[in-house]
Amino acid sequence: MLDNSRKWQPEPDWAAAALKGRTLEVRAVPGLQQRLVSGGIDRFLARHELGKDVGALGIASGDRYAVRVARDRLLAVSIPSSECADGWHDAGYGVTTVGSGLRVFEARGEGVPDLLARATTIDPGNPGPCAALQFCGLTCTVYFHEDTHTLRVHVDRGLAAYLWEWLACQPLLSGESPAAENEISH
Repeated sequence: MLDNSRKWQPEPDWAAAALKGRTLEVRAVPGLQQRLVSGGIDRFLARHELGKDVGALGIASGDRYAVRVARDRLLAVSIPSSECADGWHDAGYGVTTVGSGLRVFEARGEGVPDLLARATTIDPGNPGPCAALQFCGLTCTVYFHEDTHTLRVHVDRGLAAYLWEWLACQPLLSGESPAAENEISH
C-alpha cells in the first residue's frame, strides 16, 4: 500500500532548530504565550497597558505586545491566562488561547530585507495596518521585534515544517551564493 507520509520530512526539534547563513540566522521561538483577542480590541489594549498594536512590518517591543491580525482581531503575546481568562469579557472582547497552535520563527541579521523580498510581495515602505499577510505562500503574522533586523513570523503549526524547509532551501541560508542560483548547469 502507498505510504504518503514518507514523502514528508520529519518535523525538526523546535527547541534546537536553527538555520544560519552569511547574513541571516533563523530559529524557532518556543514557549511564547499567544492569545487571539476579538471585538473591543482598544479596550483590551488599555486594560493590559499594551499601548498601540503593531501592523505589518511594525516594530513590537518588549516581552508583552499585541499584533493586529484583522480589523477587529489581535494576537496578544505573553499575556498569561492568569491575567486574562479565555472567553467573553464584559469590556466587550473575547479571548482565545492559541498556545502552540502557532509556531514562531525569528529571522535575525542584515539579510532580513532580502528574506522579505523573497517571501512576500509586500511594499516595505507601505506595509499596511494588518500583520497577517502572505509569506512564502502561507498566511502568516509578520512583524519586527525590537529592531528592523529581527523579523518574527507566526505560522499555523501544521504548516511550520513546510515553512522551515522553504527557509532552509533559500540561498540566504543554504550557503549558496545568490549568483549560483542564476547559473545554468549543463
